[in-house]
Amino acid sequence: MQIRKIFLASSQELEQDRRAFELMLGRLNQQWRPRNFTFDLIVWENFIDAMSRDGLQKEYNKALRDCDIFVMMFFTKVGRYTLEEFETAFADMVAGSGPRIYTYFRNDFILAGEVDEGIKSLLDFKARLKALNHYVTAYRNTEDLQYQFSHQLEKLYGSESGRAQEIDDRTPQGKVDELALLLCYRQLYGGSTLDAADLSRLQLAVERAARQVRDAVFSLASQMRRETWATDKRLMERTIPVFEALVRADPKWHASHGQLGYALVDKLEPDWQRAQQSLNRAVDLRGDAVGEGRYYNYGRARCAVALDGSSAEGKPTQGAARDAVLEVIKRARRDLDIEWDRVIEAPDSADLRAWLRLNGSPRLR
Repeated sequence: MQIRKIFLASSQELEQDRRAFELMLGRLNQQWRPRNFTFDLIVWENFIDAMSRDGLQKEYNKALRDCDIFVMMFFTKVGRYTLEEFETAFADMVAGSGPRIYTYFRNDFILAGEVDEGIKSLLDFKARLKALNHYVTAYRNTEDLQYQFSHQLEKLYGSESGRAQEIDDRTPQGKVDELALLLCYRQLYGGSTLDAADLSRLQLAVERAARQVRDAVFSLASQMRRETWATDKRLMERTIPVFEALVRADPKWHASHGQLGYALVDKLEPDWQRAQQSLNRAVDLRGDAVGEGRYYNYGRARCAVALDGSSAEGKPTQGAARDAVLEVIKRARRDLDIEWDRVIEAPDSADLRAWLRLNGSPRLR
């Protein structure tokens, strides 16, 4: 039996996360035992409180040096002893004899009144990691932490195919639903976006997820898109693979096509062609129910103007091409109704206003 020792360091505020981590390793040991693997977790609670000649912290550091993996979790502060353990692990790693180091930051809400002087230790530590060119992995909840770390163990010690994370006809529905939500969280809120293998898993998990789970995934991605499209387009672009997965899972649901179209329009470099296709499909599926997707035709109008070659050359659009663009703009005007005057004056409507001026400001009613 191959044994891998994992040293877990964190402050007292993450006690529940440490307990969840310990339970996760217990479950993993059951799964990995047939593969001739087991994981031993080393935490400070397991040490006896008897006096040590060199001090208990020295005993912790000594145990750390005998571990294969060092995991550090932090939230609003980094304690002195936790920092000492990190520095011990890092020094040994640099010397070529230390454990692999993983740092996980709980990216969660905190009330301003709960912030104290410990926040400086957090900022100092993050600056230290940045100076080392090391980027922490963020997690939103214990389920996210468990998924991320178990995936790392699979990469380190599992088969190259990583079948423990694969989905097939034997995968229980509950596990499929769990993976769909966890992968969605990682794509939207993780320290980095999913790699190609996990994006494939996301697509398959969403496709096989229960309807209510797909609704939850849609809600998460839609909320992020609305909150970031104007302020952080790189973050907004993370929603695109999620909407693509939802479109493949349910190609007859207009809302996923519509949200995908919006996101493609609002990229740093808009993908006008794909956005137009997505929004056209959204309108076809929606039909005349204008109460839903009231901005679909507005997005289509922006696409039509952006793809109009004559307009790009500063020339009026002629004939059937002009009529086609004008028809989409008229539909947008009808859908938005009393909001149209506000929307057409917004900065994002600059190209629409320019097209209307170039083409004689035709009446839209």
